[in-house]
Amino acid sequence: MDTITILFIAVGLSMDAFAVSITSGLAISQLKIKHALRIAIFFGSFQAVMPIVGWLAGIGLR
Repeated sequence: MDTITILFIAVGLSMDAFAVSITSGLAISQLKIKHALRIAIFFGSFQAVMPIVGWLAGIGLR
């Protein structure tokens, strides 16, 4: 995979996480720092794990 492809994937993942974070922030009426950290850790971990899962699935289909 070349650098520009990795860059586009990274931008797409960050836009997805940003949109979900904005929506979650708007849905919670009294947002506390505890909620914000939980949302950040939850979505950050999924954004880190999902490309690895996709990569492993792609290798498995070869």
